[in-house]
Amino acid sequence: PPVWRWFGKYDFDSLNRQFDDVLAVNPNANFICMIDLNTPIWLQRQLALRGQSAECESFSMLSCACANPDWREAVAEYLTVIVQHMEARYGDRVGAYLLACGQTDEWMDYSRGVAGRTKIQAWNAWRQTQGKEELPVPALARYDRASFDNLIRDPATEQDLVDYAQFTGDVIADTVLQFAAQTRALIPPHRQIGVFFGYILELAHTRLVSAGHLEYERLYRSPDIDFFISPGTYGDRPMGGGSGFMVPNGTRRLNGKGFLHEIDHRTPTYNVKFNEFVSIDWMVPWKNQAETDAGLKREFALSIINQTSLWCFDMMGGVFQTPATMKLVAAGKQLWDQHAATPLEPRAEVALVVDPHSARYLNDLHPKIGQIYQGTRNKLNRLGAPFEVFSFDDLATADLAPYRLLVFPGLFVVTPEKREALERHVFQNHRTGLFVYAPGICDGTNLDPARTQDLTGTAFGTPGVSTVEQDGWKAVYASDYDAVTPQVLRQLAVEAGVTVYCQDAVPVYANERLVAIHVAEGGDRTITLPRDCRQVRELFTDQVIPVTDRRFEYTFKTPDTALFELIREAVE
Repeated sequence: PPVWRWFGKYDFDSLNRQFDDVLAVNPNANFICMIDLNTPIWLQRQLALRGQSAECESFSMLSCACANPDWREAVAEYLTVIVQHMEARYGDRVGAYLLACGQTDEWMDYSRGVAGRTKIQAWNAWRQTQGKEELPVPALARYDRASFDNLIRDPATEQDLVDYAQFTGDVIADTVLQFAAQTRALIPPHRQIGVFFGYILELAHTRLVSAGHLEYERLYRSPDIDFFISPGTYGDRPMGGGSGFMVPNGTRRLNGKGFLHEIDHRTPTYNVKFNEFVSIDWMVPWKNQAETDAGLKREFALSIINQTSLWCFDMMGGVFQTPATMKLVAAGKQLWDQHAATPLEPRAEVALVVDPHSARYLNDLHPKIGQIYQGTRNKLNRLGAPFEVFSFDDLATADLAPYRLLVFPGLFVVTPEKREALERHVFQNHRTGLFVYAPGICDGTNLDPARTQDLTGTAFGTPGVSTVEQDGWKAVYASDYDAVTPQVLRQLAVEAGVTVYCQDAVPVYANERLVAIHVAEGGDRTITLPRDCRQVRELFTDQVIPVTDRRFEYTFKTPDTALFELIREAVE
């Protein structure tokens, strides 16, 4: 039954049963306590009596609720009471608190520009703090179009829409930060706090801008938040796909944050029906036990190599049902225990650079939205070499020395400050930069396609893929996302001096000691390593393979994922 029953009224028996039922089975259990902060129906109706009916329904109208002081006050009181109760009753059994709200508890906003009185007031207050004049909330009809190719907004005429996108993200980020700081004050320092946030690689059509996740960098810098969570991408789960995180992994590394990789992937035994009316059959499950084994090994390898935590989420039941599946999970858990906590440097020489600043200028109803970040990530999953994902602002602090190819699929806005950052950190060391569609078309003041040639040396709209040797670096311009194929990316990587581990279009994850390769089709493969070593050990099978001149042969099953440990003694 619901825990939060009324203002100041709580059903602690219901709360306790959720934990005591587990402890009755496993007295040694510890917990991540996920607190759903969404508006109960009674609170929505009570606030509606104050004329705030559309301004407190947080599941769909998150930014409206976050802009409502009455909603924040009520939720803050509930949060305090729950955390205090958990600390008093369960103490150190709680390892972390997971603060959850919005659509599917992932802090996603589906209001799409709708604003009530309190959100309008918050909008005007936000503009004042930004030193801008008061303006009405943009009309909803304007969201569905943009000045350039119906995709990119022109700040000369649409700056209020760009500002409103930032405001929407800010009001959500402000709320997350408020609740995180409040929780931090109630718990001992070793207890952790996590949230779902920063899905710039996943949120595509109607959601890249509107869902409010573009302000993730503010949360990643917060001292009150220790870790972030996302499911593995829904966009590249079948065999041969590379899976991946919804968030920029390089950004979270630079900020020293943990990550919990959620495996909610569907297996053949997955319970697809919620009830007799609702099913989730749009998500195609892995077809058989062989695909389940290869897929789970891929997800475990992704987590182990990137040193993330891992959550086997039995979503709606039946995911982890067969003995063979549980045997695979046990083997993956053993390898995770042995290797995931070892501090190892990544081995990527290719970086995908996302830019939330440019993304605010987009009409996220445009069909190209899914091609920009999610589509480019999925193509890099077939590079045959590892890659990392950074945010544009990371260029100033990341160690870019290992990176030979930087991919910019959405760098539409290049202000003078951003141009200086590119010249200081990217345009050097014989590095290759790949820019797609309309790079630099906007300088933050207006749109001009001529700026694309100024940035890349190639005129906007030049068909196909063009390369211009610049002073100390190589600029590659692709006129459209369809022109950027995995084959084009691999050729650019080879020309840039990147080590391609496998010549096939397969996903590769790697750090300085571990390499994972996933294949849909089995057979013999030659694997090339970035440095020589004596031998490698495949960790799921314990098979040892000799290495000669940085190469070794391995026979994959159909399908398969192999996780290799490099034996360190180098060949002299």
